[in-house]
Amino acid sequence: MTHSPLLTPYHSPSRSTADALLPPSPEQPTILTITPNPTIDRAIFVRHFRLGATVRGEREVVTPSGKGVAASLVIHELGGDTVVSGLNAGHTGRLLVELLDDLGVPHDFMPTCGETRTAVVLVDRAVERQSTILAPTLMATEDHLARLLALLDRYAGRAWGVICGGSLPPGLPPDSHAHLLHHARQLGMITLLDASGESLRRGVAGLPHVLKVNRDELAALDPETAGRWGDAGDVVELAARLADRLGAWASDALIVTLGARGTLAVTAEACYHVQPPPVPVVSTAGAGDALSGGLMLARSRDAGWPAALSLGTAAAASVVMNEGTGICRRGQVEALLPQVRWVSEDTGGKDARGKDARK
Repeated sequence: MTHSPLLTPYHSPSRSTADALLPPSPEQPTILTITPNPTIDRAIFVRHFRLGATVRGEREVVTPSGKGVAASLVIHELGGDTVVSGLNAGHTGRLLVELLDDLGVPHDFMPTCGETRTAVVLVDRAVERQSTILAPTLMATEDHLARLLALLDRYAGRAWGVICGGSLPPGLPPDSHAHLLHHARQLGMITLLDASGESLRRGVAGLPHVLKVNRDELAALDPETAGRWGDAGDVVELAARLADRLGAWASDALIVTLGARGTLAVTAEACYHVQPPPVPVVSTAGAGDALSGGLMLARSRDAGWPAALSLGTAAAASVVMNEGTGICRRGQVEALLPQVRWVSEDTGGKDARGKDARK
């Protein structure tokens, strides 16, 4: 597939499109999320963090987390039907369930050994940077993969799609995501993979419908495809390289989040470069997961790629405005959605500019 420079000008979702993406509360399909290695995120906000010193934080925000968990939080907030699943154990596992219950998010976990992870998200407000610290405390076996596959069988016919996300706990086979994605496709579910490291490299063998990665994850998956970053032409060059991977890493769409430069999506029909509106950044934890959740929610409501990417981008922008991980506010998303801008390059022989984003 050969790509020319992305078209201009940028477009934004219309108000009618925004209303269609966020209906009041109709009957809708279920989006299942599978997070084999979930976490409790403890975001601690400090100023001028220093090693070797006692640092007194300004406040702490505790949220259920893990890529699929955070995606479900967003889907639920935006009125979608979702179920959080994965492995869970110990005292922190019970806290994870309590937090989800408090938020009204349905869950269906498999018990395992050890302790569900705790992640310390250290946010230094003075320098506007953050780091995440966690350790592998959850344990699993090959039998737990069989149980997760059986869980997919139970949701066959009910779940429209599934998001497989995050790392894998020790003991779970490294190609577990690939098995889950392949099985979900056989059951007729739309699949999205959002992982990193070895679980990402092995996971693409399951050929998800959608692969969502950030720049670092793409570079780890294939440095040649990731290429170099610097000038404005890099996005166009990256689109061309990604197009060569469509059909190998994902069947329908390859999506790369580019930080402040927005999101690039390569589909069979077109390439899309989506720019988020400028917002005050409080915490970036869970922003990529919000994009996955918003995109899958919109696709389950028959939205086209521009509208789905726009909803995911607005959800991600909402998340970075709030403390905690994956904390999205519907009111913010409704206000931000018309401000999202996207531009496309048509790859299917028809003009993709300015059309109804839901089609």
